[in-house]
Amino acid sequence: MRGLISLFLVLACLPEETGSLTVGGGSRKRVDPIRRVAIVGGGIAGLSLAHALKNSPSLCSKEDADKLEVTIFDSRAYLDYQVGSGVQLNGGMAVLGKINPDVQKAAIEAAVPIGTLQARTKSWKKGASESKLWDLDITSIVRKAGGKAMEELMVDDRPLWYGIMRGALQETLMETLPKGESMNVVFGKSLNGISAESEEAFCEFADGTRSGPFDVIVGCDGIKSAVKEYIEKGKISEDPSTREGSAAAFYSGIRVGYAVKDGDESEKHKEPRSLKQVFADGAYMLRATYGNGKDRPPCNCVFVISLDDNFNGPFKRKETRTASSVSENADWTQDERKAKQDSQRRLIQQLSSNNIPGDDVAPIIRESDRFFELGVYFHNPLTFIGWSKSIPFTNCCYAVVCGDSAHAMPPFLGQGSNQAIQDAFSLAQKIHYFNSNVKRGVSQDLEPLLKEYEKTRWAPTTSITAKAAILGYLETGGRGGFYSKFRDIFFSILAFAGIPQSVVIDAATPKV
Repeated sequence: MRGLISLFLVLACLPEETGSLTVGGGSRKRVDPIRRVAIVGGGIAGLSLAHALKNSPSLCSKEDADKLEVTIFDSRAYLDYQVGSGVQLNGGMAVLGKINPDVQKAAIEAAVPIGTLQARTKSWKKGASESKLWDLDITSIVRKAGGKAMEELMVDDRPLWYGIMRGALQETLMETLPKGESMNVVFGKSLNGISAESEEAFCEFADGTRSGPFDVIVGCDGIKSAVKEYIEKGKISEDPSTREGSAAAFYSGIRVGYAVKDGDESEKHKEPRSLKQVFADGAYMLRATYGNGKDRPPCNCVFVISLDDNFNGPFKRKETRTASSVSENADWTQDERKAKQDSQRRLIQQLSSNNIPGDDVAPIIRESDRFFELGVYFHNPLTFIGWSKSIPFTNCCYAVVCGDSAHAMPPFLGQGSNQAIQDAFSLAQKIHYFNSNVKRGVSQDLEPLLKEYEKTRWAPTTSITAKAAILGYLETGGRGGFYSKFRDIFFSILAFAGIPQSVVIDAATPKV
């Protein structure tokens, strides 16, 4: 455990050109184009990949896209657009424009612009509630960064920096998918096997059905990815709880409580909003407004991020050796065992017990009717297997992972959705490139292209993962006033040196 923590500290300093630790096998040349792709998981990564494969004029012609059959399999009965909280879109929004400008436009219409990032801390002086650490004006810091950041993140002199509810983003991506026989979405399908027959690959599901054949099977199925387990172990366990996720990661000792309040018609204005953090002792609060779909009022969200009283960092406290950790809540399920009033009371109590100034957020919590809670887990980004695997006994068919399946990351830099969209674009780019070469009569290996995709995306996602892990502990501040005061002084020095601006811009700038 201590070794993994040290590993994250080392990875935070990795240069973005560093490649992942993988052991490659032999590769073969494929003479046939990729015609059938299975996408396991209909979240942001899976839907973005479907767009990049079937709906991206910049990546391939409509004629070639029509020849590509894409099927999304999702274990849920349907996509619940009310599930989940808000996400920031910046680099991901820029890449949506690379995939299809119309899809980007639809996402912008469903979102609200974020104008400033504010950081405050509880005041250590009597009579004052909070003190300013920094105000980052998004337009200013993007312009100041210049170069690739300004090129990618500024359109019509406005920054591509938006807040959107996770469900609203999924809804937008789903509704803008191209219609036709070659684009299918199938619900109620939980992958529990990948098999080969007559040199072709098939997906096997928990309901006893099988689908295929497929040339490429892409795992966009999140932190408990069945496809990732197949790549690493060559088989998929029937019990999803034993797959990658809480069992293969370690609990950080940080928990996040969410309160979501639906807006009203008076809040439908589209001027830039502020995202505000307030740091306190052993916890901090984040308040933000997120778009909830075109022509709908936005949602107001309050996040309370706190240290688990039963843990010292990732270690159980001696006096609570039997303490259980909080789950990752991969499905964003609300805890039905607790009443709405209990959830409200718990979050408001956390504001009070951690001395977080909350006069402007307590009303939001009291008026919220959706609550979620999750534990933050750290996943080891190093792999000796890699993100892809040739499916044995097939004619160069491959399994590959994308999004959280490849690199689940802590939420403290707000980059999970952005990186998933960038993964999707980068992977689709390699598939289209492969097909274009085959079309020109150039036979080639598919494996090196998948390794190029991995190398392109592993370094930036690993760097963000490590930095977010460190940031989570810095922001919560530790127990006892000394740690929080040290954090505030440290953050003030960083702000003076322009470090927060650099970290935010570097994470947001697309790397595809």
